[in-house]
Amino acid sequence: MTMFESRPLSRRAVLAAVGAVGLSGALAGCSNAGRGGVTGANDAASKSKVRPAYVRYQGVEPDMAGAEYNIPDAFNRYPAQPVQAIADPPGDGRPIQVMTFTNTPIPPKLSGNQFWQEFNKQVGSPVQVNLTPSVDYDQKFATAVAGDKLGELFMIGGVPQKPQMLEAKAVDLTSHLSGDKIKKYPFLANLPETSWNSAIFDGKIYGVPIPRGAIQSQALYARKDILEGAGLPVEVKSAEEFIALCKALTDKRKNRFALAAVPTQYVRNMFAIPNGWSEEGGKLVSNLEDPAQEDALQILQKLWKAGYIHPDAFTGQNQDLKTRFGNGTSPLVFDTFSGWPTYLQTMDKEAEIAIIAPPAHDGSGVGRTWLGPPTISVTAISKKAEDRVETLLAYLNFLATPFGTKEYLFRKYGIDGVDYKTTDGSPVLTDKGFSEVQLGLQYQADGPWTIFLPERPGSAEACFNAMKEICPQALQNPVAGMYSETDNRKGGQIGGDINDVTNDIIQGRKPVSAWAPAVKKWKRDGGDKIAEELYGALKVSR
Repeated sequence: MTMFESRPLSRRAVLAAVGAVGLSGALAGCSNAGRGGVTGANDAASKSKVRPAYVRYQGVEPDMAGAEYNIPDAFNRYPAQPVQAIADPPGDGRPIQVMTFTNTPIPPKLSGNQFWQEFNKQVGSPVQVNLTPSVDYDQKFATAVAGDKLGELFMIGGVPQKPQMLEAKAVDLTSHLSGDKIKKYPFLANLPETSWNSAIFDGKIYGVPIPRGAIQSQALYARKDILEGAGLPVEVKSAEEFIALCKALTDKRKNRFALAAVPTQYVRNMFAIPNGWSEEGGKLVSNLEDPAQEDALQILQKLWKAGYIHPDAFTGQNQDLKTRFGNGTSPLVFDTFSGWPTYLQTMDKEAEIAIIAPPAHDGSGVGRTWLGPPTISVTAISKKAEDRVETLLAYLNFLATPFGTKEYLFRKYGIDGVDYKTTDGSPVLTDKGFSEVQLGLQYQADGPWTIFLPERPGSAEACFNAMKEICPQALQNPVAGMYSETDNRKGGQIGGDINDVTNDIIQGRKPVSAWAPAVKKWKRDGGDKIAEELYGALKVSR
């Protein structure tokens, strides 16, 4: 399983996408696998020829600078006089059709959504957003590709024959964005250089990346108030202590389960299992082959058997995790640092968040978190909208306006007095605002992430310090952003098979000894070929 996209395809979505590629005449006609043509090459050499220039926005000084630690800047308050970054609305009066996903509840319809109505005015075009819950998005995307019903702007993921799909369906943006040309869109030029890796194929720019990086690293959130109220430590120094904490937090009579979901990656972090891949002996080795995988599975199986994990952990959706954590029925949850604002918004005012760093499993030191990927996804422009590329790029530039601007304040918090109220000089979403602003804007385009958590005093500093502690030592994926055609064709399916075995082992339906033959099958069914292709890309990039 490659990790160049932060949101891996589910097994059913990949199977559907394979069918979509076969059904779409455009895709079938441009597939050149094995016979030249579109290769999907996105090595450093081909990317450097077209990579957009990087021009950092320097309009506001952070309270806590993160560059030294490779983490986002942090801010305690919003600037009292935010600047207006864009003089004229980017729209052309015609509707803008967008297809993307969301990790929050679907917002009220346009007719009952004051924020959406004002957003359309500020954009200068009515924005029609086709939102799908993230867990269902890949299925929806595959169906849209097959039916040729993609929006004018569509967020893409790791689909089979990705370069061929982009060539067939998306506008080549190279002439608009390469080199200094991107300076026409200054807030797209502010996106980190590495985030463009997933948008460049065969020397062409096929979309605008949605950057994340370290903020997408995952950590164990803890309800500090609940743990301290029970006299429990807000840290663990070994796998044994972690299991003991989970036991102490679980009370089935009160419908409380320590963990909102299965902490698979957290336990793997205890064993310093590599992030996706590692380079060993002149080849690329999948982390699935790490001997410690079976040790991690034994711990996960023990947690499940003991009833320390919520019984709906394998069937719920992303929002369920936040609900369980927010109402205290599961005081521990493993999620990205970027989820911190939503957790604050779904908790009581008295609730507090702490981060429990992964320990070395044997108590010998610290574990190793996996560094989040540079890009969460890419937004492409449909060839059907080629006549208004500049308008759509201007719209994405509007969505990428950075922290400290009036546009960012509006985009994230809505209308003053309606969607948010000002507390201690900073905007805090109201319940109405939390509902209205969830248009999936951050999954269309976004600026570099900043740590700004006005919902709770001290939260920005707490998040910054947690990231400062964990992320500098986090393990990187050495082939993040690199492309393997075999992975895009078969990675999701064989990864789905491995996930099925993983889940069967954790839930006790299969013994831990089932892991080794499952990995051998994964290697045989395409894993070794994926490793070969990614290693080739890695060597070329040097």
